[in-house]
Amino acid sequence: MTERAERLGQVKDTPSLMAPLKRNPDENDLEPACINDIPPKLPEGLYEVVFMRAEEKAIWGRKKAFLYFRIIQAGDHLGQVLFMAVTFPTNGRFAVSSKYLQQWSMAAGKRPARRDRLSTKVFRNKSFLAFVRTVTKDSTGKTRCGDAQYSVIDQLIKVQTGA
Repeated sequence: MTERAERLGQVKDTPSLMAPLKRNPDENDLEPACINDIPPKLPEGLYEVVFMRAEEKAIWGRKKAFLYFRIIQAGDHLGQVLFMAVTFPTNGRFAVSSKYLQQWSMAAGKRPARRDRLSTKVFRNKSFLAFVRTVTKDSTGKTRCGDAQYSVIDQLIKVQTGA
């Protein structure tokens, strides 16, 4: 890696956004790689799911958790993976109205003893009935075109097995 690339914060393994240069500069195009899998778009409704994993990310200055679930219900969407996004509090303590606290309590079958220690372990080895919705707007409230829409788990309704 060159000294200039290091100064600009480029990483050695980062692919270039430029396609191979052509003789005519007007024909040069950018070809950025999509770094994430695009979630599938499924019909809205209820699906039986199992927890797979959790990831923590900072988005727009807020800490979020992405809980990934796999559909286990027989049918066309068997095996599809969807996520549920929940915002973590900046002070580390979940409000009673927080989405994560509500989902955690339902999965655990009880209120938490402490609101600062809510492990994702409560979602493991259980199946849930989940409501899946379609994301139709972007972060600014603009309508997404049909091909840019995708499905997310909006809410876990109840524990099906493993309680």
